[in-house]
Amino acid sequence: MTVSVEEVRRRSTGWPLLANSVLASTFGVVVGLLVDSLGRLTLGLIFDRDPVLFHNRVVFQAAGNDVALAGGALAALLAGGFFLALYPGSRAHDPSRLAVLWLVLHCFRQGFVPLAMTPFSPDSDLAVALASLNLPSGLDVVIGAAGGLGLLLVSLAAAPAFLAFAPSRQDIDTPGRRVAFTAKMALLPGVAGALLAVAFFMPDAETGLIEELPLYGLFTIATVLAAPGTRSVEIRSDGNSQSLSWGLLGTVIVAFLIFRFALSRGIPIPPDPESFFFT
Repeated sequence: MTVSVEEVRRRSTGWPLLANSVLASTFGVVVGLLVDSLGRLTLGLIFDRDPVLFHNRVVFQAAGNDVALAGGALAALLAGGFFLALYPGSRAHDPSRLAVLWLVLHCFRQGFVPLAMTPFSPDSDLAVALASLNLPSGLDVVIGAAGGLGLLLVSLAAAPAFLAFAPSRQDIDTPGRRVAFTAKMALLPGVAGALLAVAFFMPDAETGLIEELPLYGLFTIATVLAAPGTRSVEIRSDGNSQSLSWGLLGTVIVAFLIFRFALSRGIPIPPDPESFFFT
């Protein structure tokens, strides 16, 4: 069987792209959840709830204003906007730009999903926080619709961003190739990255997070569906970075060590000078 030079090139450069995207997605999931926790922690401090930061949750030791429960979604949306503002700053389509793209997506997902679920989950943290404000009846439906629409728009807008990482125009010159490339760069890493992130948040302590994590990458299905109709994609004339990012791999490993051996023990905020960790 004869294999073309183009096919050999695709095989040799395809796996580093996939590996970098999986690592970037894993990092995005972890940072998105950390930002969520930091948002809860911040409002917990403001409302004197005595927060304790763990690797997979924030525990309030004192009763108080339930508005503090909304801090996670708010912080995630703000972080998504921050990373989105940073994204155009790097013109090279390298692993660092890919990491920022996944940070944008997972922070927005972390913020929009709780909004979308508000009408369907009255016991969720965000629903409880909104209920404490005595807002007009029916507003939860409007908030849920806004969250669902926001997540959909972010997912669809990600299609040209992922396609721009193609090694050459030939890799995405037909609708079928655009679907295949986006599935490889977005859908597969989205699911695989969420599965890898499970290791960061064990033990679960019955929070339910481990059961939810495998679903975190499914929003990229909309990204793949948007790919066939995406034609205005700018590919760098000198090509895109095709090597495995050791820096990204090292960052993920360092983050894992911090989550497993520091945050998993809990850190009271402000820390106790006699005993830094909660457990």
